[in-house]
Amino acid sequence: MNTHKSLLLASTLMGLLALKGFALDVTGTVPQLGDSSGSLPLPALQALQAALDTSFDNILKDIQAEIVDINPNPWKLIRGFADASVFASTGASQRAYEGYKYFAFTVGPTVGLRFPGSGLDSAGDIANIGGALKDDEDIEAGFNIQTITGQLSINTSAFLLENLYLGLRFGYFNFTGIDDLTVKTFQLGMVGNYQLVRGIDLIPDRVSWRGVGLGSGFIFQQTDIRYAYVLDTYEENFSVGADGGTLQVAPEVVFDMRANTFTVPMEINTAFQFFVFNINFGAGVDLAFGRNHMDLTMDGTIDVRGNNLYAAVPGSFTMDAGGSAVPTVVNPKLMMYLGFKFGPVVFDIPITYFFLTGHGLSAGITLGVVL
Repeated sequence: MNTHKSLLLASTLMGLLALKGFALDVTGTVPQLGDSSGSLPLPALQALQAALDTSFDNILKDIQAEIVDINPNPWKLIRGFADASVFASTGASQRAYEGYKYFAFTVGPTVGLRFPGSGLDSAGDIANIGGALKDDEDIEAGFNIQTITGQLSINTSAFLLENLYLGLRFGYFNFTGIDDLTVKTFQLGMVGNYQLVRGIDLIPDRVSWRGVGLGSGFIFQQTDIRYAYVLDTYEENFSVGADGGTLQVAPEVVFDMRANTFTVPMEINTAFQFFVFNINFGAGVDLAFGRNHMDLTMDGTIDVRGNNLYAAVPGSFTMDAGGSAVPTVVNPKLMMYLGFKFGPVVFDIPITYFFLTGHGLSAGITLGVVL
């Protein structure tokens, strides 16, 4: 009976560990002291080094306590960033302008957001991912930014198929302007739209219904994101006799990701023009494939301050965690554009809401020419 109870207890503990995951393990290399005055004898410097070692170990324990609730393999977060990559692949779309005679060219930025909750009320967790992880261990959130997205499409009616519009979509973004955030994206894809039902011009170039269109394509996007969550700053004094100094540590948890996603959009759209206003409605689903890999490490500054004392050899942190996840495969969506058309020039505010993928959003601004 005792053996059975022991086995049951061991199995229960293993199950709980599997559910919670192992805690983040932070270690480091302590700075090696130097004496700029050269007046300290070697034994005194070695004694101060031992005191510094103890202070560094104490601070590492404090850091460990601060991040103890962060999942070392936050696969929900990793998948959230993969989903956001998929959501951001829809920039510079031309869904609202089927029926043009020759070609269309559009450009504009797009942001993809994966909300951890049921709507916009959880957007704050995206802006403070590290804090949300400290509270909830793991959250299914993410963001992606595509600043320069373009699409060039042509009407193939004259040489391939009546009412078929084929296009090339491309994008690039490289942002390193903020210390704790670096984003680099590259996008390339082929897209197509087929006007299933032709539109009706009630008043030519003024009031019209643009018919019903079907859209699809294949879009590749690569995203590199480095996000650093700044932790508390720690200070501890160390001394031996009359000699001593202060150890100051400012750590940060670093989320370093590379997502390669492949998106196959399947859409049905319609649009209306009323003088300068152009409104689009649509629905569809994005099929997503690929993978996002995240390295979870620790960085920051380790400073030694004191009379004539300095870090002759700098200290460092060691934390090895992270993992991989695939994006959500099936992403149903609703689409709406509010735009303006001034002759051949178009200006749109496209919004796409992903309503079953834990709630996601794609929004942007599109400027272009349609002839």
